[in-house]
Amino acid sequence: MAGLEVITENSYARTFRTDSAKGFFVIKDNPKQSALDLWIACDDIKCYMEIHNRVRRMFDLDTDFTVINAQFAKDKRLAKGMVNGHVPRLPIAFDPFEFVVRAILGQQISVKAATTLAARVARQGAIKTDDSFPRGLDYFFPTPSELVPLELGGLGVTKTRQATIKTAVKGVLDRDVHLTANQSFNRFYTDFSKLKGIGEWTVNYVAMRGLGMLDSFPAGDLGVIKALATGDKLPSKKEVLKMAEKWRPYRAYATLCLWNRSVSA
Repeated sequence: MAGLEVITENSYARTFRTDSAKGFFVIKDNPKQSALDLWIACDDIKCYMEIHNRVRRMFDLDTDFTVINAQFAKDKRLAKGMVNGHVPRLPIAFDPFEFVVRAILGQQISVKAATTLAARVARQGAIKTDDSFPRGLDYFFPTPSELVPLELGGLGVTKTRQATIKTAVKGVLDRDVHLTANQSFNRFYTDFSKLKGIGEWTVNYVAMRGLGMLDSFPAGDLGVIKALATGDKLPSKKEVLKMAEKWRPYRAYATLCLWNRSVSA
């Protein structure tokens, strides 16, 4: 998102705010050590461990892939989406609420378009960084309470999406929806899908990419459906779910393999 994130060939940087601090961090690839280097700048050193842990989660550094790799390598559909015999790591959003907004903006449009709209929302929030931040890291993403009074008209967001975002914000603030991974998927599915404008794809996508729920599975996703097609015949949702049963409890990783296969096809 322009203004909040800066990505180069071997680095990723973004702004952040925690309950006690604000700042930015930069992550660089360190291939010689097969590691990521993390550099944090903030106004309270106590944020370091929180950011460290959230970045590890973002890049899925703590999953033991031994069992998953062995299981998926035996599956002809999934093996084609693995890279050098390894299942893709699951990229989890740094900020779950921010990802909810991006997911809603992304309903029925491309990822690139949704990212552009999310950056416009951040600019509209106008929560600016100070001059010490690097160029390109100009804004913080609005919190739920900061988003409530924000006027989203004129940003290219449809009225339907505007209403859905406002509904989701209210759901988070009223604690009708909890954006944490320490709950069952069924609980999250039930709570989130009650909100008007939130469909099954959005629930599963947020569970997967926003909360890191490893068995979430967007069965209605077009990329998933195409990857499971037989010739020109696309499988039904019921057929997709039946195929996916044997991929439990790692269906989110199966989704990544299918997306890889869909892109390379």
